[in-house]
Amino acid sequence: MAVVLARVDDRVIHGQTTTRWMAVKPADAILVISDKIAADQLRCKVLKAAAGTLKLGIYTLAQGPQALERAQASAKKFFVISDSIRNFMDLTKAGGDYGGVLNVGNLNATREGTKNMGNTVMLNDEDCAALDELEAAGIDIQFQLLPDDSVRTWPSLKAKYQSM
Repeated sequence: MAVVLARVDDRVIHGQTTTRWMAVKPADAILVISDKIAADQLRCKVLKAAAGTLKLGIYTLAQGPQALERAQASAKKFFVISDSIRNFMDLTKAGGDYGGVLNVGNLNATREGTKNMGNTVMLNDEDCAALDELEAAGIDIQFQLLPDDSVRTWPSLKAKYQSM
């Protein structure tokens, strides 16, 4: 499969992406799919610098399914990263194929109504609704900040969220 990692991380590309994750899931390029990021020229420049020698494509959600289709047909290996869970839910609904697994990393607390799930994951009701839809679509959701961290599942975090 051409997509070796599909990840939600609001920091998008940073040291953990280009060193720790690349060490266990080597990739040739990174696809960033987010309307918010694609519209921010300064952030695009910063992400290109952060990608270093890796090829980088930045796409809107409307462009995402076609970008993923081209990636799947390629002999190269790709990371697919977005800054929100909702973006992956929208990609899934649009038929975007990023594999059957979604890794959830850092999600900050600057969004309204978030609850701390531990290990840099802050979720709100909108995130939970999107995660439920992804799970119903058959996506395996794995919460894991770093490759050597234990994987936490959506059912376990959902129970924690509901108990708060």
